Amino acid sequence: MTMTSDSRHTSWRPQEPALSVRQVLTLERVLAGEPEVVAGAGGLDRAVRWVHVAEAADVGVMLTGGEMVLTTGVLLAGDEAKQAAYVQSLHRAEAAAVVLGLGRAFPTPPEVMRRAAERCGLPLVVLHRPFPFAELTEEVQSRLVRAKFAAVSLSEAVRTSLTALITSGAPLQRLLDEVAQHSGCPVVLTNLAHRVLATAGERPAVDDVLRDWERIARQAWGHHPGLSGTGGGSEGDGWVRAELGGRGERWGRLLLCGYRGDSASGRLLADRAAEALVLHRMLGGASGRTWEEQSAHGLLTDLASGTVPARHLLPRARAAGLPVNRRTFVPLVVPGAEPGRLDRVLRTLGLTGLVAELADGATAVLLSLARDQDAEALTSRLAARLRTP
Repeated sequence: MTMTSDSRHTSWRPQEPALSVRQVLTLERVLAGEPEVVAGAGGLDRAVRWVHVAEAADVGVMLTGGEMVLTTGVLLAGDEAKQAAYVQSLHRAEAAAVVLGLGRAFPTPPEVMRRAAERCGLPLVVLHRPFPFAELTEEVQSRLVRAKFAAVSLSEAVRTSLTALITSGAPLQRLLDEVAQHSGCPVVLTNLAHRVLATAGERPAVDDVLRDWERIARQAWGHHPGLSGTGGGSEGDGWVRAELGGRGERWGRLLLCGYRGDSASGRLLADRAAEALVLHRMLGGASGRTWEEQSAHGLLTDLASGTVPARHLLPRARAAGLPVNRRTFVPLVVPGAEPGRLDRVLRTLGLTGLVAELADGATAVLLSLARDQDAEALTSRLAARLRTP
């Protein structure tokens, strides 16, 4: 079973909840110290995983990344080489930021440190009214612990609810509805070509996503739907992705569209959802249909019932990979036809369409034809081919 929720497709590992540098600087205790960002302002959205007080010039060897380092600079005063080395050491260790309390060692922001921090993009913050660093470390650590507990609680709640649904034989759509309820945003399940197989969430928000699916897919994965690759929008922008697969192959992808919680909670939620969807697929689901078959069945059932407005069906058809611009749609019902054979015949004839088995042994087809194609002639050819043993 494989699940990947970062944009580089590395193996999954738990992510610690974090505050951003910007958020830390807005804490009441920090504001009382009159903070000023003197370098690296472009990195203020970096995640702060922990807070350390450190004075040694080689502090980087003690860090693991994501730390906000607090210092008075007492061991750096008067030695510009050490000041530059201190900043470089933090940069190499991927520290989130460095906070310098102005005072006896540095009454004003040191220019050497400022230039070094600006060159490497490391946020350098000075406190014009320093206060005991212990107060800041206690405040940030307690917030991080509370955030971690909340994320773990969310993860377990999602795991429990999805496991219960799978155990009860719930269909795929019910699982996605549960994920959408926890995430508070549209949820999209796609195949590897980024064709939409199922969605969940509030209908207006989902419709907005489907109407703009090609752009959203490019933003989320960094390329046009249908092409392989990864990248695209970051989880900080609310695009939380999870790869779905097992038994040595990938099946599809899950996307939380515009998730507004913190990124760690979003990743945990996506990973728990991915686990459940993989298990659901491996167990065969409630209907025995593949996800692709369930997608086509849902769309064609809604079309046949007439209960869903066409303006809602068109974005769904487009997101499912069916050409919709300047096309003629031909709905057909073929009694007694086996969906797999009908799908093969469509491919043989070079026709584009969706196929799904409906009730009473009938199979529905929705053909998408170019404006210059003769619908009557093509449907006649299809009927003749189906009559051939």
